[in-house]
Amino acid sequence: MIELSIIIPTYGRATKIKHAIQSAFIHSQSEVIVVDDNGQGSAQQLKTESILAELINSKKITYLPLLKNVGGGVARNIGIRQAQGKYITFLDDDDVFIPGKLIEKLNYFKQQVHFEICCSHMQVEENGTYVLTNEDLFVGQHAKHFLLSGSCYTSMIMIKKSALEAIGGFCDTPYLQDHTLLLKAFLKNQRVCVFPQRVFVHRINQGASITSGIRPIAGVQLRCKLEKALTAQVTLSAAERNALHYRWDCIKHHNNVLEHGRNLAVFRFLIEKVIWRTRTRQQCYESLKLLAKFFINYQYYSK
Repeated sequence: MIELSIIIPTYGRATKIKHAIQSAFIHSQSEVIVVDDNGQGSAQQLKTESILAELINSKKITYLPLLKNVGGGVARNIGIRQAQGKYITFLDDDDVFIPGKLIEKLNYFKQQVHFEICCSHMQVEENGTYVLTNEDLFVGQHAKHFLLSGSCYTSMIMIKKSALEAIGGFCDTPYLQDHTLLLKAFLKNQRVCVFPQRVFVHRINQGASITSGIRPIAGVQLRCKLEKALTAQVTLSAAERNALHYRWDCIKHHNNVLEHGRNLAVFRFLIEKVIWRTRTRQQCYESLKLLAKFFINYQYYSK
């Protein structure tokens, strides 16, 4: 019987994925599902299939080549539907699990009978060197904490398949698929426990990504929509509500610039809805950056 399903979507990294797969082989009661999102018949898909041929033919992995590129969220959902395990976790195609840590996390999670999700931390590597960042730790075990300052990568998440099915899996969004998944889970009152160790190595690179585009604003707008829904389920102070509205209005300003360019109405919104709401030192810093970006016509997001 399969206990854990490990889903690895891949796009454009045929030469790297085998290392990810090898790190995911933990015991006989686990399965590795590779969802090839390169597009069937493409050069990258054929190369990936050739590199993985031995693993495919020996049935050490389940290989699912998709007809066309659908993006990370949909690719993972296809893997979820094929998964046989009670528990599901994820790995990016250029990352690797730290030896022994995935099975430790699974055993820990199995003991947390009142929780639907188990999150953990990661080690970050750049150009072969471990680096310290402000994003290597999972943040946000409880709904309010995650709403205000949550930080999560997809491979930090281990979740019961039944819980994934209850929230409809990942959103079809080009950005923040991991963050929006947890927001949906909190909206369904699902509970998160934390395995307080680094379980995988996240490799920073400039190569292809399964989710095309650079910081598409649609993903951030979806996050804001889910955050607004979650505010109805948590108790917030006036300062916390202001911080959230400041965040949402910043995103609205970015979208205004994308939709209408730089004009007086967009500038007035920036002054009245964003800068006027500034309260903290960090918000002052962010507001000054927004002003500078407006005047030099720099845009952080894309449509």
